[in-house]
Amino acid sequence: MGLLDRVFGPRTVDEKFVDSPMRDNWYQASSYWPSSFSLITTVSEDGSTNIGPYQLTLPFEVIKERSFLVCSRKGSNTETNLHRNPRCAVNFVEFDRKKLKKIVGLGYPGQTTEEKMADNPYTLIESPTPGRGTADGCPLIIKEAFQVHEAHWDETFRIKDDGRTPEYLVLRLENILLKETWAKNIENGTRRMPNMPITFGFRDGEKFWFAERKKAFWFPTPTDKGAREESVLYEANRIDPEVRFTREACKQLTGIPKPFIKTALKGIIKQAKERGVTEVDREFVEMLNKERG
Repeated sequence: MGLLDRVFGPRTVDEKFVDSPMRDNWYQASSYWPSSFSLITTVSEDGSTNIGPYQLTLPFEVIKERSFLVCSRKGSNTETNLHRNPRCAVNFVEFDRKKLKKIVGLGYPGQTTEEKMADNPYTLIESPTPGRGTADGCPLIIKEAFQVHEAHWDETFRIKDDGRTPEYLVLRLENILLKETWAKNIENGTRRMPNMPITFGFRDGEKFWFAERKKAFWFPTPTDKGAREESVLYEANRIDPEVRFTREACKQLTGIPKPFIKTALKGIIKQAKERGVTEVDREFVEMLNKERG
């Protein structure tokens, strides 16, 4: 038996598929669902900050609107607090095995905020965002987090609330906070990824499974599949939400070497904003090329 077999069990490629019963909490009880998780801070009735761990925190609207979808247990501290005060923060932490054990305790049902926060392993601090302090009715954020999404519950966006199943909460994203290292990493072309812990969730009524992610790696985008302007278009419209690029504009930019494309796009966006242009089309790119000779 090799090392991989000892760690992960026997290889199953030649085994037949069998049916797995559709149990409640199917993603944990009937299958395997590895994912990241978040620590959502909300404001309790006495004004203190509550931390709730969530595996099911999923990007929902991702282009013109920006929001999360959170599946929350009915009557949880997080769900109760959001119905009273919709402002919250979605905190993401890096791997720390000692703190992971404490996170399991933070998610144990039936505790008051005071009871669960007595064993909180994290440092809670004020948000640096104007208008997002505790005096404004907002929760504290986690100092040890590498990333915080400040948001509020959009109570007008009701997906399903039948009083029995989990509540599906749409959190409207207001602001993204990153530690300086990770902000620069994105700006400079994403050279590495944070060491985010992975959770497999609650199992067998007694276990909460986690895993440590190994060093992330990447593959280059294929250059022989699909239209070449597709990758330029994708990158261009991720840089600045106030300036959009058309496909025809991006066709004019496919000859730029990959290492320089982001710099070129930022230069075009700068010119567009200086001239009050919100959509970069083919004519605008051709005009800039003429000006540069």
